[in-house]
Amino acid sequence: MKHLILFFLLIYNINPAFASETDTLKISAQSEGYTLNGVLLKNSHHTEKLPVIIFLVGSGGTSSHQSNYTEFVKFFFEEALLNQGFAIVYFDKRGVGDSEGVWYNTTFEQRALDAKNVALKVQKFDFIDTNNIHLVGHSQGGWIAQIAVSTYPELFAGAISMAGPTFGVRKQLIDEYQSMYICNGGIEDEPALIKATNKANRDLFFISLLGFRGNWKQLKLIKGFEADTYIRSISKPFLFLFADNDELVNDRWAMEDFSELFPDGPPSFIETYTAREQNHSFRVAPACYRGSNVDLPYSETTRDKMVEWLMVQTH
Repeated sequence: MKHLILFFLLIYNINPAFASETDTLKISAQSEGYTLNGVLLKNSHHTEKLPVIIFLVGSGGTSSHQSNYTEFVKFFFEEALLNQGFAIVYFDKRGVGDSEGVWYNTTFEQRALDAKNVALKVQKFDFIDTNNIHLVGHSQGGWIAQIAVSTYPELFAGAISMAGPTFGVRKQLIDEYQSMYICNGGIEDEPALIKATNKANRDLFFISLLGFRGNWKQLKLIKGFEADTYIRSISKPFLFLFADNDELVNDRWAMEDFSELFPDGPPSFIETYTAREQNHSFRVAPACYRGSNVDLPYSETTRDKMVEWLMVQTH
C-alpha cells in the first residue's frame, strides 16, 4: 500500500498537466427550503467510479471557493487530487455567492445538514463511488466536518479537519484574543490569557444583547457550541490537522483538549498531525508573522500528508 501511495504522489508531482483536463459540472442541492449552488470538478481522463471530496469553507460572509479560498483550493485539492482520480465538490454556504439563505442565521448543525444534502445530490452522479464520500473542512469548516461525520456516519466515509478547533467557540475566541495580545502587544502568555478571557467575556455579553446581523449575529447564534460530544461520537476515519504558528487555533490547546477527550488515546481510525512553521491557512510562516500572506507559500508537506491519508482511505 505504501508503494502504491508513493507511486501516485510521484505522478502528481511530475505531471501536473494531467490534472488540468478538468470537467466542471454545476450542481445544486435543496436544504431546508434553500437552494445551495456549487460545482463538481473531475479529471476527464478518469472513467472509473470516483471518490469525492466535499470542501467546507470557514466563517464569514465572504468565505467561498470563488473568492478568498481560490488559491487555497487550487493548491490543496485541484493540483493534488484531480489526477489521483478524485472528484472535488465546492458549494457556497447559505447566503454566500449563488446560494440562498442567510449565513449568519445558520447554526453549525444546519451547516452540517447542508453538507449532507449536497452529498446526497452528489451521490446521484453515476461516476461517483458512493462509498467514498469524504469531507474536508477548513477553520470553522473543520467544526462542520466533525459534526457531519459524527451525525451522518452512514453517508460520509471520513473527513479531514484543517485547523478546526477541538474545543468550543468561546475558547476559540479567547485563543484568538490571546494571540492578538501576544503578537501585537508583546504581552507574555499568562497576562495575555487573562486579558483575552476578560475581553471574550465582555464581547459575548454585548453580542448577546446587540448581535442582530453579520458576524455578531452569527457569534450570538454559535457562542455556546462545544465540539467534545461530536468528536467523541466520530466513528469513521478522521484526520485532524493543526499548525504550530496558528494564531486562531492554538495547536497545544487543541492537543490538550484531545487528550482530555481520549484519556486512553484516540481510537485507531482518528489521527492527528501538527504542521511545523505554518499558520492557520497552512502557509509556511514564522510565529506572529505580520507581512503579506501572498508572499508565503502553501505547505507541500501538509498537502502530501492529506493526499497520503486520502489514498489510504480510498484504496
